[in-house]
Amino acid sequence: MESTGSGVVILLLVLFAPALSSVLQSIAFRNRAAGKAEMMRAKSNTPDAPAGKGRPAGKGGRRG
Repeated sequence: MESTGSGVVILLLVLFAPALSSVLQSIAFRNRAAGKAEMMRAKSNTPDAPAGKGRPAGKGGRRG
């Protein structure tokens, strides 16, 4: 009887392994994206960041 129970567990693991892998990859992707976004926010909020670097926002090119 125990072999039937373990067989069912193995069968369920084989059936749900691809879906579980996909879910885990999605979670990992979201965690990496959140970490990168947090790093970018922290970098832009530093007090020693140069203000007004480059062109001002708006249309570039010829005006006329």
